Amino acid sequence: MSDPAPHPGRGSEARRGSAWPSPLVRRVLAVVFTVAAIGSVVLVAVDLIVGRPAAGDLFIAFLNTLTAVVLWRISSETRRT
Repeated sequence: MSDPAPHPGRGSEARRGSAWPSPLVRRVLAVVFTVAAIGSVVLVAVDLIVGRPAAGDLFIAFLNTLTAVVLWRISSETRRT
C-alpha cells in the first residue's frame, strides 16, 4: 500500500485535531457535572437525615465537585484566549 498524496497547502503532515472537544461541549460538561455534584450533596444530606452511612455518596460528591471545578476552570481559560 502506498501513502496518500499530500494535499496542496497542507504540507505532508497529517492533520491534528484538538485533544478537547469544542468550547460548547466543555461548557455543557461543566454544567452536567455541576448538577451532578449538587445532586450528590443533596443525597449525602438525605443519607445523614435518614441515618444511612454516607461514605460512598460523599466520595461521589467529592469526585463530581472536583470534576465540575476543573471543567469550569478549563472552560473559563479557553474563553479568555
